[in-house]
Amino acid sequence: MKPEDWWFALAAFAMFALFIVLEWGYWRWRGVRKFETKDALANYSLVAMQFSLSVLGKILFIVTVLDWIQQHGLRLAPDRWWAGVLLFLGVDLGYYWFHRLSHRVRFLWAIHESHHSSELMNLSVALRQPPLEPLVDWPFFSALAWVGFSAHAILTMYALNLTYQFFIHTEAINKLPRWLEAVFNTPSHHRVHHGTNPEYIDKNYAGVLIIWDRLFASFEPEVAPVRYGVLHPVRSHNPLFVGFHLWWDIARDVWRADSWSAKLKYVFFPPDWAESPTAQQVQGKS
Repeated sequence: MKPEDWWFALAAFAMFALFIVLEWGYWRWRGVRKFETKDALANYSLVAMQFSLSVLGKILFIVTVLDWIQQHGLRLAPDRWWAGVLLFLGVDLGYYWFHRLSHRVRFLWAIHESHHSSELMNLSVALRQPPLEPLVDWPFFSALAWVGFSAHAILTMYALNLTYQFFIHTEAINKLPRWLEAVFNTPSHHRVHHGTNPEYIDKNYAGVLIIWDRLFASFEPEVAPVRYGVLHPVRSHNPLFVGFHLWWDIARDVWRADSWSAKLKYVFFPPDWAESPTAQQVQGKS
């Protein structure tokens, strides 16, 4: 990481801290309990774990691999202002598919689930980041490197994308003007994404632009009050347990499965497949 990247990270976390305090003060002034100390401490621990691993991930993949792909790719990215627009759209689309698959591929869900495990919605929850995510997100931006964007440009745009997403983890903002709700991912749309209501599950994967969800049929508007968390609540504030507990479930199921086909399904099929009648039959034969 370049010196300016460290300064950006420092400024971003300072801004996050400021807005978390402001939101906490707002809800305290309203007399509404939206923060819990243990939950918030777990959030901060998880983002610290992810930040530590992100340095390794950026060195191994974002920089090393993506720069190699760029050097051996098409080198078509133009040196024009609108190349930044293309990069923004490419990063946002890549994030959409990474996020969507993180809900529909079990081993990716084992990484991502920690972000959804809080039963609260506030700005500190935005920092409840999956520790292992920086090691698996880079392939979704490899096409951008192939057409000529540098790893540093991709990384910078991705950081800006994630910074935007911090601000949509809140209940302090209701719904925004209709044209904003139609184009951008908003707090209302993202509350849906964190919901366990049947109609809200696996909806609204967007990073910045909600147009991807509308285009790929994964959009759901916020209508009913949102119940936050995951279908199997995580009864712990231990960040190590929150961040890694689903790996034990995968290891157990893979060990008990009676064929290599079933073992692979327990790793790569959707998370809910493990609870399906078919999966139970596989376990019953072992």
